[in-house]
Amino acid sequence: MHNTPLLLLIGMGTLTLSGQAYSQDKFKDFTFIGGALTVGESVFSDKGTRVGAEPYLFHNSDYGFIDGSLANYSLLPWFGISGNLRLSEVSDDFGDIPDGIDNRDSSGELGVTFGTVGARLTYLHDVTNKHDGYEIQLHLGRAFDTPISNLTLSPYVQVNYRDDKLSNHLYSISQAEATASGLARFDADETWVYQGGIIALYDVSEHLLAISKFEIEHHDSNSPLIQNDLGWKFGLGVAYKF
Repeated sequence: MHNTPLLLLIGMGTLTLSGQAYSQDKFKDFTFIGGALTVGESVFSDKGTRVGAEPYLFHNSDYGFIDGSLANYSLLPWFGISGNLRLSEVSDDFGDIPDGIDNRDSSGELGVTFGTVGARLTYLHDVTNKHDGYEIQLHLGRAFDTPISNLTLSPYVQVNYRDDKLSNHLYSISQAEATASGLARFDADETWVYQGGIIALYDVSEHLLAISKFEIEHHDSNSPLIQNDLGWKFGLGVAYKF
């Protein structure tokens, strides 16, 4: 693993876990839905930055949580059944990928989560027969009040372990793809993915929320599909909160 993403994660993890003033209670029984315009560059992109759009969906209550594509129903305060829609990361439908590389299928996953929306360990397994693999996610996040009225900052870090089946689905390059793309043939094994970011939430009114989000990620794989050491995305949007 390269030192740069490791140092970024250590720094953001320290910030996430060591803050004294935070505002967790305001996000209990809290829901918003909205969207944003985004600009960024995927680790798989060989065409530079790309402008796009992204939906925002969040819910947190005693019954569970929804955080983007991950939904969790709480059976106990610190344990729940989880489901996830994994939109394909290697696809020209959602980003730029090298010419000659086939789009990977999206997949549906079921599993379990230990913890809460802000500090959780999640196991997810493919149930749609797309790759029959699994991923384990460790997510840590914290919401902080700021001196600016109505502005909350929420840094987070996440580490994902992907088994050899999921990694093969995403990162391997077949001989046909190698011939078409000019990239070397590659057989992937298990992979680690390191993510971090910060979300800014500003209460415009009782029901209107302005959202800004910056995120980075590093895929610890030697696959020639990885075009960039760091992927990044910045989004600016609005949401309706309940």
